[in-house]
Amino acid sequence: MKTISFITLGCDKNLVDSEIALGKLLKRGINCVTSPEEAQLIVLNTCAFIQSACQEAEEWIDRIITLKRKDPGKRIAVMGCYPQRFQAQCEIRYPEVDFWIGVNDFPTIDQIIEKKEGPRSFFQSNWYLYNEETERVLSTPSHYGYIKIADGCLHRCSYCLIPIIRGPLRSRSIDSIQKEAKNLVQMGVREIILVAQDIGSYGQDQFQKRMLPKLLWRLEKTLPASIWIRLLYLSPESIDEELIDVLARSTKICHSLDIPLQHVDPDILRRMNRFSHIDLITEKLQMIRKTIPNLFLRTTFLVGFPGETEASFERLQSYITQYPFERMGAFPYSDQPDAPSFYLTPKVPDDRIRERFNSLMETQHRIMLRFHGSLVGRILPVIIDQVLPGSKTSQGRTYGDAPDVDGTVMVRTGRQGTMPIFYPAISLARGTSPKPSFSFPILRRISTGLSILYWGMRKSGSLSSPAD
Repeated sequence: MKTISFITLGCDKNLVDSEIALGKLLKRGINCVTSPEEAQLIVLNTCAFIQSACQEAEEWIDRIITLKRKDPGKRIAVMGCYPQRFQAQCEIRYPEVDFWIGVNDFPTIDQIIEKKEGPRSFFQSNWYLYNEETERVLSTPSHYGYIKIADGCLHRCSYCLIPIIRGPLRSRSIDSIQKEAKNLVQMGVREIILVAQDIGSYGQDQFQKRMLPKLLWRLEKTLPASIWIRLLYLSPESIDEELIDVLARSTKICHSLDIPLQHVDPDILRRMNRFSHIDLITEKLQMIRKTIPNLFLRTTFLVGFPGETEASFERLQSYITQYPFERMGAFPYSDQPDAPSFYLTPKVPDDRIRERFNSLMETQHRIMLRFHGSLVGRILPVIIDQVLPGSKTSQGRTYGDAPDVDGTVMVRTGRQGTMPIFYPAISLARGTSPKPSFSFPILRRISTGLSILYWGMRKSGSLSSPAD
């Protein structure tokens, strides 16, 4: 077996797992990465966080099985959260799939795919955590890369299955993360993106205290001056004076924070089993804005949670108007039978959930239009992701925009080419403001060679996205 196609669904944390699995396979000698139609082995890394993610995974499995029926010599491996969540049901529902690999067993994928007989499902390994020595092939553009600083989660939000699927919080050592960051810089990475289910909880499993400020200050002192450090997924309760002080003093950490609030009504937050002191959260957000100039704040809200009344939803609407966010995403709530929230009542009807979701996003649309208008004439750092072939126009991001989920800036660079460049200052003129992003797209990628053919909602080859 010498050719492989790798498809990744879900979040950037899933992408890191895919890069590790791909590194293991390439080390084994499977060194030709191609399209699903041409590959002898198709690996699908899945998400199962919400119902729509499960549906997308199932649609992809069906499409890949269709390819195998046309070419019975193909082998299929499905890994990640979907098989981890559903385990025994998978083999029964999809007998054509050759291997089902859980979230802790994928590092042995190079050995699993060599099996000719025996078990087809692999969910037996202990909770996994990679380190700086783990084989990994970066599939992102050469100028940015993700570092997963921890896996699992210590929170027990009533709607969330991550602790069930991914297990308890497991933090890497500061030394390991520092070494990986240096390795990425040596490879040409200019933007290092730290991710975890909640980076604010980093270290609590080992030291019974939050260690994110110490990690960030270590990276601040040891990485080159031109590096961007981006932080994703920070719980509001983890924000304290020590963290704010590090963020304010740093010259490398992007003044952009992703802090999912999920809701602002105290009763709904208690039902979610989340930190419910919204007034204290608001004080923290105001303190951050006061201390860190020109800050971009991103948040996420869950609309239609059981028990959400018209009054609690209006409170949410009023909150984002009174305390606007530069970036905001939202999810319509969907029941998950294995989540505690499944048993909460009263349920909000699906059509009402959709109405509220649309209303919230329309409000955010107006907020973002006003905000983007305020950027006209300002000078902001921009990192160029792509120089459009054959033109002198490039596509980049401000420090407030994370890859794939936020807006872009079109820049006239005065040069042609395809290599990423870094502009320390770009003046935003009318028509060049970032395009609003109104929700978190589910990311999916197909690797070919060592480049990425399939991003966001674009098509690749003849196998199109089920969402298209």
